[in-house]
Amino acid sequence: MQGDAEVLQSLLHVGVNLTAVRDRREMLDTILGEARKLARAEAGSFYVVRKDRLKFVAAQNDRLGTPKITEGLLDKETAISQDSLAGFVASTDRVVNIPDAYALPPDAPYRHNRAFDEATGYRTVSILAIPLTCPNGECVGVLQLINCIGPGGGVIPFPSAESSGLSSLAAMAAVTVHNVLLQERLKQAHLDSIIRLSTAAEFRTAEIGDHIRRVSSHSAAIARAMGLDDDTVELMECASPMHDIGKIGIPDAVLLKPGPLTPEERQVLERHTVIGAEILGEPQNDLIAAAREIALSHHERFDSNGYPNGLAGEKIPLAGRIVAVVDVFDALLSKRCYKAPMPVEKAVDIIRGEHGRQFDPDITRTFFEVQDEMVQSYRAASSPAD
Repeated sequence: MQGDAEVLQSLLHVGVNLTAVRDRREMLDTILGEARKLARAEAGSFYVVRKDRLKFVAAQNDRLGTPKITEGLLDKETAISQDSLAGFVASTDRVVNIPDAYALPPDAPYRHNRAFDEATGYRTVSILAIPLTCPNGECVGVLQLINCIGPGGGVIPFPSAESSGLSSLAAMAAVTVHNVLLQERLKQAHLDSIIRLSTAAEFRTAEIGDHIRRVSSHSAAIARAMGLDDDTVELMECASPMHDIGKIGIPDAVLLKPGPLTPEERQVLERHTVIGAEILGEPQNDLIAAAREIALSHHERFDSNGYPNGLAGEKIPLAGRIVAVVDVFDALLSKRCYKAPMPVEKAVDIIRGEHGRQFDPDITRTFFEVQDEMVQSYRAASSPAD
């Protein structure tokens, strides 16, 4: 194992790196990678605690390669159970050091899940599982290190977490993860407030609230699939709920009319784009600026036949082009006072038929890449409760 000076140098390296990393995934990979270096671990995994669940967020394996071990597992959540090793560590806040995973005593309160080894041909021998515990006593994650490599290249038992410096790294990691979780909770509270206010602006129905939430999540899904950066994806998620905020200025007689609108009523309804931009004013921050842009442009058409300004192609802001597809797809699949929900297959055909006409062709192609993910949210909502 490393000497004291090397351990101190590693911990200093981790601290400097974590202050520079903004991407959540990169931060978790950094923590796991540095922990493996300290412990000479061939592999490892990282879990974050979310209430009563464990979320698998990072994994590394020098022998198999990371893509093979994360496929189908990354971001998977399971209920915390003391029967599993990670669940036991999270619920008891105890370090577990296992010399041989296949020689656990019969009375051990946890088990080693051999499914991964059987599926990959890998052999898990030694395991060191460490809880990430904050100063307030909250366990926010579990760091699990696998197969300590000895001087001769063979697998040996791990030393204690204290002697290897891993306890100090775990304490540092716990504070970092705790701060990330607080930021995520703050962001979710912020988004919930935006959605509630946007629902109130669009008036009065649970269906509208569901519509706004789906527009938010689906706009973010398309932005992510297009390869946009994390900040832009988050901006889409938080700004898109305000796309129809201008409907607060549309009379009920038009907005809630159960039948077709007259040409005059249609003109009144189309004013909601301009009203929304006026409500959002001259924004001084990126979120409101993006929301104003979306409110004004999400009914423009790629072929220039939209409103309010008849913009065409890439003259329409990208955020407006994304929300245009998402908004129409959700409207087709949603119940409204003037119509029943449309079957998924028919709604998909309509989106396909407007490729390059109403909608940006690049965005419709991305829409079809994430279509299954989007459709699943409607099926989940329509499934009877247990």
